[in-house]
Amino acid sequence: MKNIYGVLLLLYITLAYSQKMPFISHTTRQFVRDIGSEVDLDCSTKHSREFNVLWIKVIKNQTDESIVLSSGSTLIVKDPRVSLVTEIKQDSSRYIIHINNIQEDDASTYRCDLITGFNNKISAYTELLVRGPPFIYDNSTKSLVVEEGQSVQLACFAGGYPTPRIFWRKPNNAILTIGNILKISAIKKEDHGNYYCIAENGVGKGTKRKISIDVEFAPVVTALQTIVGQAVNYDVYLECHVESNPPPAIIWIFDGVQLTNNENYLISDLTTADDKIDSSLQIIKIKNYLYGDYICKAANILGTAEITITVFETVLPQCPPVC
Repeated sequence: MKNIYGVLLLLYITLAYSQKMPFISHTTRQFVRDIGSEVDLDCSTKHSREFNVLWIKVIKNQTDESIVLSSGSTLIVKDPRVSLVTEIKQDSSRYIIHINNIQEDDASTYRCDLITGFNNKISAYTELLVRGPPFIYDNSTKSLVVEEGQSVQLACFAGGYPTPRIFWRKPNNAILTIGNILKISAIKKEDHGNYYCIAENGVGKGTKRKISIDVEFAPVVTALQTIVGQAVNYDVYLECHVESNPPPAIIWIFDGVQLTNNENYLISDLTTADDKIDSSLQIIKIKNYLYGDYICKAANILGTAEITITVFETVLPQCPPVC
């Protein structure tokens, strides 16, 4: 009887070892390819003749939407660039996914699943990295309109492989900073203009995005002369320089009255730049009662500023502007 039990035990052990467990013997962990090239994703298995093998493209952060490329010897995905080659033998098998004319969207993690039973599988992962020129994502900062003194932060996000290097500059200027973020703690009116986010990774010529900053500020009023002399019956020319954004309303005031064009006054404004205006007041053949303080006043939604120019009588006419 003991001999019978011994024989049965030996038979059981022999049978158990003869049914070898399947396993994945080889996959390449990572491939780096250029756009337009091709790649072979190879999953080699042992003792898997009786089991199904799947190739799956894993969509990052969307596990439930992963794409099954093949099942056994059958290609599932409908993409003319993708083909399947299988070599199924008694003890070893190969399942090769070939991707031709590689595109950026092909960059992903790919999983080989060896199905060993209900809800049981053995998996191996391969990552395909696709070299491509950098590109800037749409969630980067667009052009801004800000008020002077505000804190401003520009963000630039770029993709591509290898990971791009990002830096910032203004036209014809040296690099301002390196990295995704450009911070301006308290922006000044002089900081307005175009800023460029530039991304480079050694593939192609790189790319850049223009971000325009429009800085709004209250008017600033200045004058080259704040005291002007002229003889009676000669013309007087007064001028003030206004910087403002948005554009201001400019008026001239004398003795508390806003001036208009008439037989005594001629007012004209000349825009010299986007945020600069020269306003001039011509006093025509000045009379005794027109001497005094003239106010050039500018206002926009952010504030008001003014400057006073005093006109006094001289014995002799002043030259320039006229004699």
